[in-house]
Amino acid sequence: MPGLKKRSKFSGIRLPLGAEKIVSFFLLLFDAFLLDQVFRLTFSLWLRSDPQIHIYFNSYYQLRWLLLGLYATFGFFMGIFNIRRLNAASDIFSHVTGALMASFVSFNLLAFFSRTIAGHAHTFPRPIFLMATGLCVITAFLIRALAASIFRPQPKLLRAIIIGDQAEGRRIIKHFHRRGGSRFRIVHTMTADQQHDLASEVVFRHAHEVFVTDPAINLDSFWAQIYYSRKEEPHDFKVRISIDPRKAAGTVGLQSLEDFPLITISSRPMTAAQRFLKRSFDIAFAIFALLISMPVMIFAAILVRLDSPGPIFYKQKRVGRYGKEFDVVKFRSMRVGSEARSGPTVSTADDPRISPLGKFLRRFGIDELPQFFLVLTGEMSVVGPRPERPFFVRDYYEFQGRRLAVKPGVTGLAAVNSRYYLRLVDKVTYDYYYLDNYSLVLDIKIIFQTIWVLLFESNKALHDQHHELDNMKKAPPEDSQTGENYEYQFSNDHRRNPSAKTTCLKNTATVWHALHRLCRSRRGNPGRSCPCP
Repeated sequence: MPGLKKRSKFSGIRLPLGAEKIVSFFLLLFDAFLLDQVFRLTFSLWLRSDPQIHIYFNSYYQLRWLLLGLYATFGFFMGIFNIRRLNAASDIFSHVTGALMASFVSFNLLAFFSRTIAGHAHTFPRPIFLMATGLCVITAFLIRALAASIFRPQPKLLRAIIIGDQAEGRRIIKHFHRRGGSRFRIVHTMTADQQHDLASEVVFRHAHEVFVTDPAINLDSFWAQIYYSRKEEPHDFKVRISIDPRKAAGTVGLQSLEDFPLITISSRPMTAAQRFLKRSFDIAFAIFALLISMPVMIFAAILVRLDSPGPIFYKQKRVGRYGKEFDVVKFRSMRVGSEARSGPTVSTADDPRISPLGKFLRRFGIDELPQFFLVLTGEMSVVGPRPERPFFVRDYYEFQGRRLAVKPGVTGLAAVNSRYYLRLVDKVTYDYYYLDNYSLVLDIKIIFQTIWVLLFESNKALHDQHHELDNMKKAPPEDSQTGENYEYQFSNDHRRNPSAKTTCLKNTATVWHALHRLCRSRRGNPGRSCPCP
């Protein structure tokens, strides 16, 4: 009716900057109080007719701080105290459930190993404890649902680049805007034929999100420039790729039920918590492996010395994380000077350069044991993509890409599935699967699979012809005077396109030269001509 004011919908209280941590702290306090009340109420109702109920309460009072500590620890890692992550109801419920169930399982494990904790915990009837945990899930979920509806964090401003169909990219961004929590500022748009400039734009503009709206765009050269060319850790950004409806069955991933169906690839495949956990596991396992294999290594060193003249250990340059070279150490399994005649080639199961003792060492992976020392120094990891030699990295430049996002491994998914298997396409696919599905459980499975292959399937080698994508053009040679080399153009089908505009990124050890040229061109000063032939 005219004259009546339209009732506005309550959209929540916008939190000022810095207030999110205060809300997180109060969430923890409310959880501590309410979850304590839930446990006490559950015990009271279940044991109301038991005359010794005070014994149960005394045991609970002795352990409730331990329970709260476990809950706070797992809740921190799952983000249930972060108001910014309380967007979707499904996410809230799954994370709260995960934190509480992890606390329940951890408490029972501690009770199994600690006599003191077990002395108090044996008075807890397990049905009561499990029922109280279930009620705590509902309570914590309701607290967060209420907090998410009342408090709204300041939206995080993210810089975005769209490459491909601009209209589709803007449509996807609008979907993320409706979810709230983040706002995207489109800093640059590109067409599909400008993909060779994508890496420079992402670094120069410090983009947080890259929306690739054409699934046919090949990003191999992009990732190779991000990791291999720059020789340093990239800033944290995500590449979100629109799906091809004809291939969507096994490739689409949803980080949330309210998310948009996209293929999401992060520039940092592992979170900080995953890196810490993996590094801790690497150190512990490397020490264990060195202790149990020390007699074998001593015996192998003696045999190598007696088998043929030359050094016991073989040191070779390999390319590690972010394209940085390091020295890998192995027991020598080839005759001295073997590559002086053949040059660097891919090793096979029947490689004539390998000595008879070397074949035995390689069959059971004994030649790789010294690499556990490199795990302790931080050059390598126990599990990861196998490091390649600089010669092959330059030859198959586009293949390196995302493989260089993590430390190389003593063993890996590709290593146990493709021993002496020549298809580089398949090896890279194994490595990409490992990066996209990393977990500590996967590392443990690969270690056990490695032991199985070495003991029972060490002679199993599949010889196959190279895939057509293996025959990719080689990287340009280094300049004999400056030691520099030059970037080159990649087309969608891995073949040179003579009609395409060639982009030169001088000094591939860094992208900054190209960025300075980009700045000068925008100021009307294109600079000197490209030195590439």
